[in-house]
Amino acid sequence: MMENYKYKIDRQKTQFSKPEIIQSLKEFHEICGKDTFGMREYNKWPSRIATSETIRTRFDTWGKALLAAGIRAERSCKLELKEMVKHFKLCWQENDAVPSYRQLETYLSKNKLPFRVNSYQNVYGGLGYLAKLIVQVQEGQLPEEELYRRKNKNSREPISPTTRMKVLKRDNFRCVKCGATPKEDKSVKLEIDHIIPVARGGLSKIDNLQTLCYKCNQGKKDNDD
Repeated sequence: MMENYKYKIDRQKTQFSKPEIIQSLKEFHEICGKDTFGMREYNKWPSRIATSETIRTRFDTWGKALLAAGIRAERSCKLELKEMVKHFKLCWQENDAVPSYRQLETYLSKNKLPFRVNSYQNVYGGLGYLAKLIVQVQEGQLPEEELYRRKNKNSREPISPTTRMKVLKRDNFRCVKCGATPKEDKSVKLEIDHIIPVARGGLSKIDNLQTLCYKCNQGKKDNDD
């Protein structure tokens, strides 16, 4: 007899154990032919082992049940910020550099995680912002709990009128992309653009700002998306 064996009840609110539920989810996954599925879809399966609500309760969340079965969880699952930060760090370590959007997307897909790059964008405003937070926590500049807070959407650093004028003068009041200037065409509207987008950690500093006309700035935003 194993003296250090830890006894635990593995059949709460259902007669089936977690391994049996996981096997059922895997079987349905093969049948449905999709990379993931929802609770309603599973409930319609005549051979299901239990209701999806019972499974959700058993594993705390439906997403956790799918992940336990090696199935990508739905994007609509409740985001767990600690898990997001944990896997961002693991991807960082795997690439030995702050991961790009493409590298992170590949990592998340490979590990069948319930969140995607857009989840990081929505919570942290971009990968660059999260990377800076991680370094600041590591260096003792911020408490760890700052990693698990959503970024205030209104926290974007404003460009002061003085900085705006300095950028315009430096660029000779011309769009640095197409050369358009209001001096030659009064319909030209100049805007101050972040070279590295704020969503990717760009700051409102002169060396990260440039003058663009409205058309070029809109084109840049479309490409950034």
